[in-house]
Amino acid sequence: SLSIDSILEDCTFKRDSEKFERAVQKIGEILGFQSQRPDKEFGKGPDNLWCVDKNKYFLIECKNEIKNDRDEITKHESGQMNNHCAWFEEKYVSGDCTNIMIIPTKDLSNQGSFVKPVKIIRAGKLRELKYAIKAFINEFRQFKLDDISDQKISEILRTHKLNPDNIIISFTEDYYHKT
Repeated sequence: SLSIDSILEDCTFKRDSEKFERAVQKIGEILGFQSQRPDKEFGKGPDNLWCVDKNKYFLIECKNEIKNDRDEITKHESGQMNNHCAWFEEKYVSGDCTNIMIIPTKDLSNQGSFVKPVKIIRAGKLRELKYAIKAFINEFRQFKLDDISDQKISEILRTHKLNPDNIIISFTEDYYHKT
């Protein structure tokens, strides 16, 4: 419980990027996904990459250190996301990718653009996601870990909207392109 609390606490806006990105990696692992940090590991690619199913990925770019009252996603940040999308297409030719930006604003500058669909996680949705993860973990208190089936774990993930499709539906939103 203390370990989970520490991970979730590190996944908070204004945290050091190293701690935040490591927490996002750990959250992916907690949810049963293969999780890596391409930018950290290879010097190229997004901050985080989750393999959430066979050939299905979440590409995650973290902008947690920017000001919470920032008006918009900058041209530079959208260009960075576009570069990560290109990196993904080069490395995972047959992969299906959901591109996610964790950032305090959903407004894209009129000078910027995304070449691929991008979903946004702002502070409120990030908080809801962390509550869902905590509730998911608390479910296991009633079980002996050796007695839990994969089917039961999948059921608990669905209950807390933590399976891949529900994560997108419940914890992300569309960006708004300023004109």
